[in-house]
Amino acid sequence: MGRGVWVWCWALVALLGLVGCDPGVELTPCAADCEGAACAACVTSLPEATARPSLACDQLPAPSRCLGPRVLERCEGGAVHREDCAEDTTCVEAPEVACVSGTACVDGVSRCTESRALQMCTNGRWGTRACDVACTAAPGRGFCGAPGPTLSGTVRYARRFPDAEFRTWGLEWDPVPARGFLIVSFQGTKVLDSQVTDDAGRFTLKVSSASGEDDRVVVYAAGRGRDGAVAYAVADPALTGAQSVTAVPGEAARIWSWSRTTRELSGRPDFTLTESEGSGAAAVFDVLGTAWRRMRERYGGRDGLPVVAWLGFGTTWSCGACFAPWPVTALGRNWESQVWLPGDSDAAWWSDAMVMHELGHWVMASRGTSPEEGGPHFVGVPTFPGQAWSEGWATWFSADARRSPRYFDRQGGTMFWVDLSARASSVSPWTRPRAEAGLLQSVDENEVAAILYRAATGTASSQPFYDALSAPAMNRSPWARGYTRHTWKRDEKGALTDVVDTGRPSPCLADFLDALMCQGFPRTLVDAATDPATAFPYPSHEPLCP
Repeated sequence: MGRGVWVWCWALVALLGLVGCDPGVELTPCAADCEGAACAACVTSLPEATARPSLACDQLPAPSRCLGPRVLERCEGGAVHREDCAEDTTCVEAPEVACVSGTACVDGVSRCTESRALQMCTNGRWGTRACDVACTAAPGRGFCGAPGPTLSGTVRYARRFPDAEFRTWGLEWDPVPARGFLIVSFQGTKVLDSQVTDDAGRFTLKVSSASGEDDRVVVYAAGRGRDGAVAYAVADPALTGAQSVTAVPGEAARIWSWSRTTRELSGRPDFTLTESEGSGAAAVFDVLGTAWRRMRERYGGRDGLPVVAWLGFGTTWSCGACFAPWPVTALGRNWESQVWLPGDSDAAWWSDAMVMHELGHWVMASRGTSPEEGGPHFVGVPTFPGQAWSEGWATWFSADARRSPRYFDRQGGTMFWVDLSARASSVSPWTRPRAEAGLLQSVDENEVAAILYRAATGTASSQPFYDALSAPAMNRSPWARGYTRHTWKRDEKGALTDVVDTGRPSPCLADFLDALMCQGFPRTLVDAATDPATAFPYPSHEPLCP
């Protein structure tokens, strides 16, 4: 997303461990290898094919079910339909399958039911846990029996949003609930208790009956995986100035954390992380936690690659902002992937759109296959099909996870935005593909994102897009459309130099649309998004299916 070179692209161990066709013949299908505007004319004259559901109604275990905490699946008219639950609702199966308000939860949070039974949030759903004694309720927490001395409070962080015109960051900061942060109480160096802040940032921790001067409560920008160990975090690399992404983190590298004395919180339980304390890192973690939950919701509760996001205020990176599935041992554990975020005066850490974009690459690395095509790219400038697919997916994921079509970022002192729903940008004219150039033409990454966005918003659920990303056809080389990876450089004027076709198979947008269509996605929605007669000539009438 226009941030210079993009490299396609962990902690608390003690605590957690496409010859042609004849357009004059009505209703005559195009040849299988057809490309270009002539073929597109044939394609658009064809009748709409019947959408083939990926799952027959008789295969459903019940007339309806929850496909994870955010997706409701039901049989209607002999076809399986999916519906994404609203932001503040969760899919439940009792007493009937429905998206119900007030049931959403953060993994690791507990609560008491009206009958005083203990419930724990696991994989985005509440589940009952056995308790020998009745559950005792506390703000943001439930305990089996009386917990003894406790301290309750709320964690918030100061963050800035774009102004109304998306020209700069707002002058005033807003207090935002710190959801899903790990919070720990200490008596000196001894861990007394730990939990995860709930959706409102609330917590209740066991504390010492007689708190001393060294007793503290610490909030960490860290989240746990299914095994209970820290699996994602935001960390200070302890490096200053311009750095290469290959740089080794400094000896003082640490997960971002914020501390208050127990005595201080006892008198004033509102724990607000200020800008001067690095609340920008908290904003990044908020996005990281949302991405982690969104992916788990879409993929049956499975964790993604353990990931650390590096943010050091005053530290910049050779890639600008980027992600790579490069393992690193740091902060007391092995991380399988990394995100690098700039800490300069642009304060881009406030852009949840940009941070979520980088995590879109993480989703692809965790559940799909990267084209492995990285190099310089710019807003409004078409790039190679592999890179356009990778970057376009990442921007679409950002829009889907945030439920907003507007991408925004700030670079070189200037804020810019891209609106996928309007195909508009604040910094350049929108560049669309040309039908006569074929499926493997260079494409603007934002056009790829706009195609995905427009197709997805035509349905009640974006789940088919996540299914297509992880489909066997999208993760098996060689890919059906025959694209091969390129490497290149750009000169000071942005012109391409040293272009090399490596001959290595790589997926692209057309392969993804094949996977989507082969699952039964409606042709009308794909054609409406691609405009095959004039823009991207994807032959939706004849996808290449395994």
